[in-house]
Amino acid sequence: MNHPSLEGIDHIEIYAFNAFQAANFYRAVFGFDIIAYAGPETGLKDQISYLLYQNSIRLMISSAINRDSPILKHVINHDESVKDITFTTNNVVKLYEAAKKAGATSILKPTEIYDGKVRIIKATIAAFGNTVHSFIERENPILHEFPFYTPLNYLANKNPIGLEKLDHVAIAVETGSIEKWQKFYEDVLGFCVFYAEDVYTNDSGMKSVVVSDPTKTIKFVLVEGVSIKKKSQIENYISYHGCSGVQHLAFSTKDIIKAANLLQNQGIKFLEIPGTYYDNISPILKDMLKDKMQDIRYSNILVDLEQHGYLMQMFTRPLQNRPTSFIEIVQRENSTGFGSNNIKALFEAVAKDQQRAMINVL
Repeated sequence: MNHPSLEGIDHIEIYAFNAFQAANFYRAVFGFDIIAYAGPETGLKDQISYLLYQNSIRLMISSAINRDSPILKHVINHDESVKDITFTTNNVVKLYEAAKKAGATSILKPTEIYDGKVRIIKATIAAFGNTVHSFIERENPILHEFPFYTPLNYLANKNPIGLEKLDHVAIAVETGSIEKWQKFYEDVLGFCVFYAEDVYTNDSGMKSVVVSDPTKTIKFVLVEGVSIKKKSQIENYISYHGCSGVQHLAFSTKDIIKAANLLQNQGIKFLEIPGTYYDNISPILKDMLKDKMQDIRYSNILVDLEQHGYLMQMFTRPLQNRPTSFIEIVQRENSTGFGSNNIKALFEAVAKDQQRAMINVL
């Protein structure tokens, strides 16, 4: 099937209890710039939203102003979390119709939104859990403007975390549904399988499939839990979150050690990696990174060798009240994969962190 093309991820919309506080958290800690605001006084009804940029990463953080708002209900049910993974396209109508024909459920038909200055066409389909995908078409695709947003003339951020782009999105789905969601992305959006790997420990396991658009620009990591002696950390995520959802957003950087130091100074805690992991790193990698190994171990950075290079990854502890979603920072050196050794180490680290949280599963 010939699918209309997606041009990339336009932005990630996060629903929060307090958009102002959440936006300033991402500004102060992760180095984003808050560039625009929308609310009732600008013509956006029933919510307030802030737009945040850092290089090519765009976040929209929204919260409710009415007690019966679906935004508030989402946050009560799921805590602060990703609601919409939005795509840029040059033909919303064609993409929406193709998605519907392939079985997608419509949330918003192609709709023109215009505030007298900025015009976009937007459509939305249902995805996993209570998450949605919107398609956005702009009159001027270069500007990335939105109707009803007013610019905020804040000083440029002086916090040089150095996040460059959205590397991938990790999505936790209910056990037994990973093939369903793989097929959804293949049929509805024309994605293909990029990578697949299963991980098992003595107690539990995880199946993972990476799907991407044909250009490999957009990558979604689908993961489902496998119970052996106890619940997988993926199944625990589902219990805490209430349904399938985005487990983490991965942002790329050119200097992960610098980012680690800056974020730790801002109070961010990272998942603890056992010392045995570093003892077992390949001698080739240890030699390549001999000047950095002490910093890598200290900052709980995972490293893995690939065919043409290596990658380094680190993962924050959950950023919400519930042990659900977190942020990954990744540095790729001629690497396109996901690091088999790292996948297992991450799985075990998240499971250990959930256990430490000592919260009864809802």
